[in-house]
Amino acid sequence: MNIERAERRDSDMIVQEIWKMILDGKLKPGDRLPPEFNLVQRFQVSREVLGEALQTLEKYGHITRKRGPGGGNVVLDIAPTMGISLLANYLSLTQLSLADLMQARRLIEPVIAETAARNVTPEGAKKIISLLEAHEEDFLTHGGSKRGWEFYILLAELTGNRLLRVLEELLMRLFMDAEFSLSIGDVGMTPEEIAYNAEVLPANRRIAAAVVAGDAAASKRETSDALAGFAERITRIDAQSRTHLQARPSAAGRN
Repeated sequence: MNIERAERRDSDMIVQEIWKMILDGKLKPGDRLPPEFNLVQRFQVSREVLGEALQTLEKYGHITRKRGPGGGNVVLDIAPTMGISLLANYLSLTQLSLADLMQARRLIEPVIAETAARNVTPEGAKKIISLLEAHEEDFLTHGGSKRGWEFYILLAELTGNRLLRVLEELLMRLFMDAEFSLSIGDVGMTPEEIAYNAEVLPANRRIAAAVVAGDAAASKRETSDALAGFAERITRIDAQSRTHLQARPSAAGRN
């Protein structure tokens, strides 16, 4: 019994440590956790104890666990809000289409940017500038960045409307799931992804400049333009993925 309690404490310690890394920004949405072998060594626990901790993190929607080639433990949650995770899981199970997700973003996010421009404060402007600087540093290092997700979350925060922030967090969670399933959005990217991401940072700068200037109309317009480019890209990748799956030979055909 004492051994069981000790293992439970070890599992809770791992959960708290990984969640703290997410809150501190050391692990970003979309980042992969280190391989499980490395985590076992780092925390000096058994694979069973680590597995229990990872199951807890998955249960609360903080990570998703993908098995097989290209799999791993991937950070999902942006905010410590179990309700968002549960709702995202429910919507995923209802087979929400990529087109539905993209339509929601194109309706909601331009309004968020417009509202942020009307409510931005000097402190909010500093947050935007700081985030863009971190985004650029990530891009120069990796060819991509998870800061794009954070950028839109920050705009929602700057509106001062809590419900808009929750809606944006939900959209980001669902899109991270979608991008992961399409094998895009990882740090360590293909040349095509790096080329696309080279366009994302300037687009975010244009949105940020309009928001900081308090120009609501320009903020809405720049966000709409940026999302149009994103919609074209992710729709094309989705179509290519479906074509690839349809072209794969069946098990019967391989035999």
